[in-house]
Amino acid sequence: MSPPPASPDQAWFLEHVRADSAALAAAARRSPSAAIATCPGWDMTGLLLHVGGVHGWVEHIVSTRSTAYVKRETEEPDGPEATLAWFEQGATKLLETLRATDPDEPVWNWFDRAPAPARFWFRRMAHETAVHRWDGEAGAGEPGPIAPDLAVDGIDEFLGFVGLWLSRQPVADLQGSLHLHATDTDGDGGGGGGEWSIDLWPDRIEHRREHSKADAAIRGPVSDLQLWMVNRIPADSPRLQLFGNRAIIDSWRQLQF
Repeated sequence: MSPPPASPDQAWFLEHVRADSAALAAAARRSPSAAIATCPGWDMTGLLLHVGGVHGWVEHIVSTRSTAYVKRETEEPDGPEATLAWFEQGATKLLETLRATDPDEPVWNWFDRAPAPARFWFRRMAHETAVHRWDGEAGAGEPGPIAPDLAVDGIDEFLGFVGLWLSRQPVADLQGSLHLHATDTDGDGGGGGGEWSIDLWPDRIEHRREHSKADAAIRGPVSDLQLWMVNRIPADSPRLQLFGNRAIIDSWRQLQF
């Protein structure tokens, strides 16, 4: 898959949604009863129900051009095979709807809590699907990395979310600076390429794409950095190198939003 342009276009995000949806479906075919350790309490069917439910919810918001919150409806297909078929049909429908949508069309999203350009959902669905694809493949025993170009953007997106969440729900004792250094990509967009400097406080976060000194640092493949950031792998993963104040790295685990 080609790397993203400086400002990723929406077709690029949708290709990731397509590829990761297909890979999750393939993992479900290989291991339909697998437990999903990274999503405690879920098995493969539960994972498909969650991702398919999110896909369906977003498809409804976008297709109806909703400018207000829409309650998510839950569906319970009868058994693993029916759930897999339902998931694949829903992913196809989501992609068809997004491809037919002007990214500037105003629709509701949970970040803005108001109508905003639909492009939010193109990006969000790419990252939602990619991380849960990894969950499913990990359950099946064969997790592939998140595409480096997508992981770079996923870290950018998630750091923006953390700032919002902390403003609404502060985390006591969160304080210090953290540096992330991707070893397998220079990234695209922003002067820091595949590096992030993050300043943390209980109620806010500041982050920049740059190389700088920090109280603590994590170095490794960008997919692993993103997976650590979203609580999929531990900081002690053998693919990550840690430097500096370990307490600051461990404090990230408090960000359970």
